Amino acid sequence: MAITRASFAICLLLSLATIATADYYSPSSPPVYKSPPVYTKPTQPPPPTLPYTPPVYKPTLSPPVYTKPTIPPPVYSPPVYKPTPSHPVYKKSPSYSSPPPYVPKPTYTPPTKPYVPYVPEILKAVDGIILCKNGYKTYPILGAKIKIECTKPSYYGKSEKVVVIYSNPTDYKGYFHVSLSNIKDIAQCRVKLYTSPLETCKNPTNVNKGLTGIPLSLYGYRYHSDKNLNLFSVGPFYFTGPKAAPTPSKY
Repeated sequence: MAITRASFAICLLLSLATIATADYYSPSSPPVYKSPPVYTKPTQPPPPTLPYTPPVYKPTLSPPVYTKPTIPPPVYSPPVYKPTPSHPVYKKSPSYSSPPPYVPKPTYTPPTKPYVPYVPEILKAVDGIILCKNGYKTYPILGAKIKIECTKPSYYGKSEKVVVIYSNPTDYKGYFHVSLSNIKDIAQCRVKLYTSPLETCKNPTNVNKGLTGIPLSLYGYRYHSDKNLNLFSVGPFYFTGPKAAPTPSKY
């Protein structure tokens, strides 16, 4: 009984499927094919008609005709005869005046100066040596300086004026050189110690009057190859350390 019902159901389903497929593929109703659309060219309005303008007529000009100019014949004019005078005619000469008398220009004669023979200026200079003395050791100081104080005497109620000149730093040998070209009276000048660059040897001593000053009037100038140079040599001067014993004066 169960098999019969199942068979019936299967047959029913197959029948329904057959009916459905028979309606879809029925030869009585063939498929309808639509024709493709036909392209229609759009119609354009006709172009506007412009009013007719007739062409302007320009007449053609004929080429110019060249006419040769007519030149009148020359008219002959006889020359006019001018009689030559029998005697030359002289023009009146201007009145003659004599030139002014010649006056010579004065010549300038410069006054004659009396002859003064040339005497070359005698230059003056001071040189010397600065040393350091620490205990038993003595050596030159590089960069030390001296100063020269010159007193100018008073005149016409003016007081004395002291001029101080400093030397250049000494070289590695302790040598210095000072020019005194602006000092006229060198006898009023004294040479003193000024400064030392060494911290361990910077106290000036009075050896050879390095503190009080040695007057140049006590020194004669040293012979130099240049005859116009008077060179005064002083010193030597000494600096010492802070703990060194003072050196006794030489004078």
